[in-house]
Amino acid sequence: MMGKSYKVIEVFFSRKAINASEFKTVNLDKIDTDGLMYFKDLVDDEIFQSNLEKLEKLSSTTGCQGELDLEMFLTSNDYVLNAENSSGSSANFGCSKRVFETLASPTKTIKNMLAAPSSPSSPANGGSIKIVQMTPVTSAMTTAKWLRDVISSLPDKPSSKLEEFLSSCDTDLTSDVVKRVSIILEAIFPTKSIDRGTSIGLNCANAFDIPWAEARKMEASKLYYRVLEAICRAESQNNNVNNLTPLLSNERFHRCLIACSAELVLATHKTVIMMFPAVLESTGLTAFDLSKIIENFVRHEETLPRELKRHLNSLEEQLLESMSWEKGSSLYNSLVVARPSLSTEINSLGLLAEPMPSLDGIVARQSIHPDGLPPTPSKRRPSAGPDGNCYPQSPKRSCTESRNSLVERNSQTPPPKQSQTGLSILKAKYHPLQATFASPTVSNPVSGNEKCAVVGVQIFFSKILKLAAIRIRNLCERLRHEELTVSVYNIFKQILDQQTALFFNRHVDQIILCCLYGVAKVSQLSLTFKEIVNNYKREPQCKPEVFRSIFVGSTNRNGGFGSRHVDIIVFYNQVFVPTVKPLLVALMPSSTRPEDKRNTNSISSILFSQFKPANSPLNSSYN
Repeated sequence: MMGKSYKVIEVFFSRKAINASEFKTVNLDKIDTDGLMYFKDLVDDEIFQSNLEKLEKLSSTTGCQGELDLEMFLTSNDYVLNAENSSGSSANFGCSKRVFETLASPTKTIKNMLAAPSSPSSPANGGSIKIVQMTPVTSAMTTAKWLRDVISSLPDKPSSKLEEFLSSCDTDLTSDVVKRVSIILEAIFPTKSIDRGTSIGLNCANAFDIPWAEARKMEASKLYYRVLEAICRAESQNNNVNNLTPLLSNERFHRCLIACSAELVLATHKTVIMMFPAVLESTGLTAFDLSKIIENFVRHEETLPRELKRHLNSLEEQLLESMSWEKGSSLYNSLVVARPSLSTEINSLGLLAEPMPSLDGIVARQSIHPDGLPPTPSKRRPSAGPDGNCYPQSPKRSCTESRNSLVERNSQTPPPKQSQTGLSILKAKYHPLQATFASPTVSNPVSGNEKCAVVGVQIFFSKILKLAAIRIRNLCERLRHEELTVSVYNIFKQILDQQTALFFNRHVDQIILCCLYGVAKVSQLSLTFKEIVNNYKREPQCKPEVFRSIFVGSTNRNGGFGSRHVDIIVFYNQVFVPTVKPLLVALMPSSTRPEDKRNTNSISSILFSQFKPANSPLNSSYN
């Protein structure tokens, strides 16, 4: 098979294959070249563009001739074929998934999203379908070219302009920035080796990992310095920011920026041995921390290729939908300040984040025992985090399952119109980054009447609402009940505002599914949970655990607090309805609403799911 591939490459690119073992180059020094062939100058700058055009032409010819293209079967979720109709509006080719770039496009607002999506053209309607020329091969080559041409050519230290920003702070922060980026990137791309000459780089005992990791560290640091300078320029032009010292001395801000830079380098090189959220574990960050920087990163790195923007979109979705709500997220440290009424439940569930490990602690973790194994992290509890945040102690958060699927959403799908009630978290108000990353208890420098925790929570909730609006609209369209969209969204919004604890340790989609079923019940529609779950399974972000395993708190015999996991129907009946019953009853038409509000049996008969355990989505009927 490989022999045939080599011959095709020789003919197609007019390049002779050479036995890799006979070709001497520094890039092959540490590779076992047995059986490999080398094509000299195949991706050199002089001929890269022409070779790329040949590949695109071949892909276009294959697609236009209607032949079976193996690429369609090999393509992962990272790449979705798009279609474009003759009028220029976009739609997906062969499926109804649409492009969702809202989260990485900070200039797009709810108002922009209210425009109705265009219907895709089809051959039957006289439209012409055209495949956009972006394949896994061309995408990978484009991102690699960006990293090589744009980033690799940058200086490996702060530019003179960045040094000017750093030195203009209350104290010169240049050396701190350089030291920090070296320590954090060493934690992400380990290169230290032990006496036996083996490397622990990226968990691989292969000497070749050391130069590879060193190169990745260099790329990530250059990207970090570039984006940091762009952010400094933007913040310095903001009338609400008089001094960059609070931002540039914030440890959490820098780590998030470094982690984001490293993640993009890993994504460009398709590094499967260190998939997200590995960068969070290496840097001591939580999902909520990283969610604060992604939009700003995309805004200030204008040259970022489209595929890397999509990668960041996908990561932010994961952060918003569940990771930021997990135990040990710093979101809870902000909530206890912004919403004191939630403190009791947050503390009883042990949800608070640990203090962020210091740089010295990260260095200590990187040292190696004589047996070659990483040391056990220090049990010492620091009095305060490196950024000055005194976070209450909680059990160590466990590493979540690695996920690295790139999912596209519909940027044209309109969310329902915003109601005028509830949190006013969608105001077009700009908050400086220093307010976003400051300690939750610090007063907002823009508006001294509120704590920075309030700012961070408001921004986070506004992102949750955008994501939920799109998913609600898509699911209602699948069910052919578009008339429910506004009501479902409004219930979801009220729950996020008034019953925030319902999201603790849970997935956003679990609340969406329950909202949809509850609204259908009060609207007296014959829509079952089975129908909802079966249609939800067709959504690209669907995972079985969303409707099979939902966290439910419980009190044991000793008065202690425990937990268990139930399916979506049990959760709906036992937790969701008792919590949001007043909100659902308010949606009922006056003609069907029980006259006696004390008649809870009548209300319950309407709201509760009548499914019995045998009909649970955990059983075969839902498989």
